[in-house]
Amino acid sequence: MSSTFGGFEIAKRGLNVHQTAIQTTGHNIANADNENYSRQRVNLESMDPLYAPALNRANVKGQQGQGVQIASIERIRNTFYDDQIADANNVKNYWGASSDYLQQIERIFNEPSDNSLRTLGDKFWQSWQELSTYPSDRAHREVVLERGNALTTRMSDIYNKLTDLRHRANREVIADVRTINSLASDIRDLNERILKLQALGDQPNDLMDRRDAAIEKLSGIANIRIGRGDKDEMIVFIGEQALVQGEIQRKLKTEPDATNDGMAKILWEHNDKELILSGGHLFGLMQMRDDAIVERINNVDEFALNIADVVNEIHKDGFGLNGETNKNFFDVRNLSGNSRGIYDLGPQAANYDLNQDGTAEVTAIFRVSGSNTVDPSKPVGVDGTMTFYKNDGNSTPVLVDYSADDTLNSIIKRINDQDAGVVAYMTHDNQLALKGTTAEDDRRTNFMIRHLEDSGELLAGYTGILNASGPQGAFDFRRIDEISKLRAPLQDITLTPIYHPSAYVKVSEEILRDPASLAAARGKDVGGTGDYNQSNGSADGSNALLIAESLKQGKNMIGHSDNAEEFYNAVISKLGTESRTAEDAIQRHEDNLLSLKNLRQSVMGVSLDEEMSNMVQFQHSYNAAAKILNSMDQMLDVIINRLGA
Repeated sequence: MSSTFGGFEIAKRGLNVHQTAIQTTGHNIANADNENYSRQRVNLESMDPLYAPALNRANVKGQQGQGVQIASIERIRNTFYDDQIADANNVKNYWGASSDYLQQIERIFNEPSDNSLRTLGDKFWQSWQELSTYPSDRAHREVVLERGNALTTRMSDIYNKLTDLRHRANREVIADVRTINSLASDIRDLNERILKLQALGDQPNDLMDRRDAAIEKLSGIANIRIGRGDKDEMIVFIGEQALVQGEIQRKLKTEPDATNDGMAKILWEHNDKELILSGGHLFGLMQMRDDAIVERINNVDEFALNIADVVNEIHKDGFGLNGETNKNFFDVRNLSGNSRGIYDLGPQAANYDLNQDGTAEVTAIFRVSGSNTVDPSKPVGVDGTMTFYKNDGNSTPVLVDYSADDTLNSIIKRINDQDAGVVAYMTHDNQLALKGTTAEDDRRTNFMIRHLEDSGELLAGYTGILNASGPQGAFDFRRIDEISKLRAPLQDITLTPIYHPSAYVKVSEEILRDPASLAAARGKDVGGTGDYNQSNGSADGSNALLIAESLKQGKNMIGHSDNAEEFYNAVISKLGTESRTAEDAIQRHEDNLLSLKNLRQSVMGVSLDEEMSNMVQFQHSYNAAAKILNSMDQMLDVIINRLGA
């Protein structure tokens, strides 16, 4: 027979259980605005009944229930949505970093505006045109110098701002790595606490919510993957390495990379291996820092160097009012320590110590023009194969064949279409010129011609670039004194400038001091020397006109564009397209992320109407249990105090 006081225990359990249910409902309501909170539900089950089958059990009918107990306090959450949100958050933050920096790059270039490179370049070109009309007027010469200064100042300003932006991205990379380590530490600590509580049979729902929130933040920074196969430990991977494995954390560190201008590279502390990223804010930052911003710095460098070289090439052939010739309009600082603008330095003029070990090991040449004047529209009359090296890590050979029936124009197009590490064009004197381009591997070798070789006579006897054909006459930048392989005099060779020429190109101090040295007049060859040795006079502005035409309509190959205007238009067009693509991607992935979060909230979110309904239900149940307790008290009062009275 059951205990007289058994009803008290059943009522007490009912009170305790429904009090816990009301408290859980209150916890849900209190966290209704916490987006990281998963609503909790109290799952109830009946207690084990009395009198299990046995020979000595009481002789009563059936089993008597003992009331209710809490089976669990369940966290309502779907990990499928969590994983989808982590992936979407990762992609959104990648595009967020990209869009942020691309927009800042656009603001640096500031197109269109009165102070943009396009506007200042147009004014510079216009000043040369006007000078060609009034070549002897000092005021027009001053305008050319002033606008030249404005252009070089703007190029230097853009370079400095892009460099500052790159350093800011680098600081953000370091900050993101610190954040990853901090979040990983939080996840590791939560793993430890959760595991201990689960071992005691508890359900640490709020700690698990905090861990999921940390994982979601981490997913926005790096491409993480969650391993839930082992119920005793959660694993967070970045790439193929475990960042957190249960109670074990592997930290990341940053170190300056000497091959990348001292920018931070990310390594694992335990094995010094480089972190492999494929998404997230950190990956977007590194792509902006090492690709997008560097590309624009290279663009500005290429623009500045080629503008200076195009103007200098023609300017040196002209004459000033004072009869001066062979003067550069722009000063460009060369890599070679012994190249001081003097043309009698011999084969060592272009030698450069690339590795900074005290010994020169490369020959640094940007442009070389042939010594022969040729008609590019006529067949070359020779057969052969030219060999160039691409500006990649392997210095991949590029072979360009030509035959006797080919014109030089068609061969030039073939070279420029091959991405051969050089571009070719015809100078204003109808000489073939070859120029180096930006490097794909080591940016220190930007604007270096790597290899020139010809099995035939096109580069040697026909155009006069090389002294000899075949491997023995080949120019290779990996050897010193290679300038001796070139037939052109030093005034027709441009040495490779120092790193980032856009920061240093400026109008020549000599010409600024004496505007009469500005070479607006074209010269003439007196005596058949093969060189312009006498001015056409102060009224001649044909050299200024030639410079203007080269800047605007010339085909002097800046990168793989025909001229400065085409090159700069392509740069700005690409930047605008990339920025717009990033903006569209952000909007698309923000919409996707919002949709996924709404779906997740439909599962884990707190509904105030539902919780209020549950609260009323649990309150009634609590009151009913209290009523049972009161009834039992009255019954026992009768038995104890009133029977036999």
